[in-house]
Amino acid sequence: MIVLLFLGLALAYLIWTLLCLEANARKARAMKVHVVRIPFDVNNNLWVIIQPLLWKLLSHLPVQWRSYPDFVRFSHRNWHFLEKSSPTERFGEVWALVSPGGVHLHVSHPDAIQEIFSRWRDFVRPIKKYQMLAIYGPSVLTVGLEDWPRHRKAVAAPFNQSMMKFVWDETSRQTQAMLSYWIQTKTGIPGMPEDLRTLSLNVLAATAFRESYDFIDSEHLSSRELSTASYRDSLYIVDKYVILLILIPYRFLTGAIIPRSLARIGHAAVSLKGFMMKTITKELAALTAGEPGSGGMLTSLVRALDQESAKQANSEDFVKEKKRGRLSIDEILGNVFTINFAGHDATANTLAFVMMLLAAHPEVQEWLHEEIITVHKEKSADDVDLSCAMFEQLKRCQAVFLETLRLYSPVTGLPKMTSKTVQTLRIEDKELAIPPGTEIFPLLLGMHTDPRYWNDPNVWKPSRWIIPSETSHEEELLVPQKGTYFPWSEGPQNCTGKLFSQVEAVAVLARLFRDHRIFVKPESGEEESHARKRARDCVDDVNYNLLLKMNHPERVRLECRQIN
Repeated sequence: MIVLLFLGLALAYLIWTLLCLEANARKARAMKVHVVRIPFDVNNNLWVIIQPLLWKLLSHLPVQWRSYPDFVRFSHRNWHFLEKSSPTERFGEVWALVSPGGVHLHVSHPDAIQEIFSRWRDFVRPIKKYQMLAIYGPSVLTVGLEDWPRHRKAVAAPFNQSMMKFVWDETSRQTQAMLSYWIQTKTGIPGMPEDLRTLSLNVLAATAFRESYDFIDSEHLSSRELSTASYRDSLYIVDKYVILLILIPYRFLTGAIIPRSLARIGHAAVSLKGFMMKTITKELAALTAGEPGSGGMLTSLVRALDQESAKQANSEDFVKEKKRGRLSIDEILGNVFTINFAGHDATANTLAFVMMLLAAHPEVQEWLHEEIITVHKEKSADDVDLSCAMFEQLKRCQAVFLETLRLYSPVTGLPKMTSKTVQTLRIEDKELAIPPGTEIFPLLLGMHTDPRYWNDPNVWKPSRWIIPSETSHEEELLVPQKGTYFPWSEGPQNCTGKLFSQVEAVAVLARLFRDHRIFVKPESGEEESHARKRARDCVDDVNYNLLLKMNHPERVRLECRQIN
C-alpha cells in the first residue's frame, strides 16, 4: 500500500512537472524565440542537492561534453562556463531556456544588454534569489525598488578616493607578509587560494572597521584554534561557512543539542553580529559628540543611520522603521555582510585564478615586471611603497585582472526580471514583448567570449587590453564596446565595489612581481612545460557554487622565488 502510494505521488509529480514545462514552453514560443527545454527547475532545492552527485557520476563516462543532448548540458549548474558563446552561435542573440520553474530568456546583443541594465525599474533584480544573503538584515541586494535608492546611496558613499588609498596601503602590507611566508616554503605553497582569502579578509576588516590584523598563513590557520571571542576569527568562520548560514539561520545553530562543530559556526555568527553592533554604537557615539569617527566604511554607513530610531534600539531590539534617505541598524548589518560576501570572496577568488594563470605564463610575469620597474624608477631603493595614485599607471597589472575576469568571472549570471507589466526589448529589427515576471539573463560569459567582439576569445591574453598611445609613449587600456564586458554589471545597479577590487588586485600584483616570480612546482621527473599545462588545465576545471571556483587548486603547487 505504501509502495503504491509512493509510486502514485511520484507519477502525479511527474505529470505536474511535464504540464508546467509545456505551459512555460508555450509562453516562450509566443515570443518567437528559440526554445531549449530542460526537465528540472535549476533552482529546485532537491535538484541543487542531487546535481553535483549526478555530474560526478557522469564525469566518469567516456563522453565528451558536447556529445550530451541539450536537455542534459543546460541542466548543469555550470553551463555558462562550459558553453561560453556557443548558445549565441547555435540559437541566436536571444533564446529561452525553459524549465518547469519558468522561462529564462538569454540575451547576447550588446545594445539590448545595455538597455536591460539602464532600465532598472523595468528589468528588476529578482530579489527572491538574493534573499538568502539577508543573514543579518536587508541590504542593497535584497530590497525592492522602493528601498533600493536609499540603500545604494548609503553603500556607495564610503567608496571614495580616501578609502582607495587605505585599501592600497593595507593590501601592500598584507601582500608583503604573505610573500615572506611564500618564499620560505620548501615544498611549494600549500594553500595559495586560502592565503589570498586571508589577505583579502584582512584588507576588508581594516577598511570596514579599522581593525588591522597580521597575516596568518594557511598552514598555521588550519592548525590554529579559532576563537569566537575574536572579531577576526568570527569573520573568518562566517565567511568560510557562509553557504551553511544561508541554508540554516544562525539562531538555530546555537542550541544545546546542536553538534559542537555546527554550534561553533552559529556562535561565530552571533559573535560577529555583536562585534558589528559594538562598532556601530562606538561610531554613533563619536559622531554624536562631533568627532570624525574611525574613518572606516562603517563610519560612513552610520552617518546614514536613522538616529532617532537608533536611540530606541539596543542589541536585542533592531530598528524596523525606515525613513527616507536613512538606514536602520539591521539594514547596516545586512549591508556590511553583503559587502563582505560580494567583495572579499569575489576578489580573492579571482586572484587565485590570476596566480595560477601567471604561473602557467612566466612571459606575462616578465611583462608585468617591466611595467612595475618603470613605475618605480623614481623611487629610492629603500622605498618599496607605491602610492595609490600610481594605480592608474599600472595598466598591465590592471589588464591581467581584467582579462582574468573576462574568462573566469566569479559571478557568471546577472539575472533580471521583467516588472509587473509587459516590457518590450528591441534586438536589431525584432521587438520582443516580454511577459511580466520573466527572468532575463544578459549572457555574461557568452559576451565575454564572443568572437564577434574578441579575437582568440578563449585564449587568456592580457596584452589584448593594452593599446599604444597615439600622443605619447604611455600605454592605454582598451575600453570594450558597451554590452560586451560587464563582470561588475552595468548601469545604475552596477557593483559599488568595482574600484575597490581593482585597487586591491593591482596592489597585490605590484608588490609581488617587482621582486618575485611564481612558478609551478614540477612533480618528480616532470618537465616544466607539462607542469605549466597542469596549471592551465586546473583553471579550466571549475564549478559554480555561489561563485566560480577551481575544483582542485591543491593539485598544482606553486612556489615563489625572489629574483633580486
